[in-house]
Amino acid sequence: MKKNVYLVIAMLVLLVSTVFVAPSQSEALSGNEPTYTYWMQKGNKTYKSTSYSKWKSQKGTVVGAATMKKKYSTKSGWSVTASAGIPVKAIEIGLEGNLTKESTLSTTISKKIPKGKTGVFQIRNQYKTYNVKMEQWFSMDGRKSKTGKVKIVTVKKKTDIQGRIILK
Repeated sequence: MKKNVYLVIAMLVLLVSTVFVAPSQSEALSGNEPTYTYWMQKGNKTYKSTSYSKWKSQKGTVVGAATMKKKYSTKSGWSVTASAGIPVKAIEIGLEGNLTKESTLSTTISKKIPKGKTGVFQIRNQYKTYNVKMEQWFSMDGRKSKTGKVKIVTVKKKTDIQGRIILK
């Protein structure tokens, strides 16, 4: 009689563990994933134009007669200037491989300042603008396919920094 009770209890434990454990395991193995759309870069970026920021005076001046030497460094980066109806975060993820290589840009300049003049160090950034073709993809149950939607976005990337010393 005791063996039968133990056997029934063991069967109940096995049945209960199968009911609670098996559904989650079968879902995990069935390939059920959320359904979503996302944007990816299609092809290479296309150069559009070059632009510059305004000259900005930096701290520190030198009164002549002397030689003024300056070095300035900054990180490069990029920004989306026209999203064409695509969320900016989706564009940033799609463009990571081609445009996010961050680097440090620097400029060094030296100039003799004549007696009675003041040297002022100024910098400006150079930007290159690119058009990037984005293609929409659809993912359902682990299968990915194109939706057929393609849009062009404009990306502006800081590519250089220029320095100069002006006399006042």
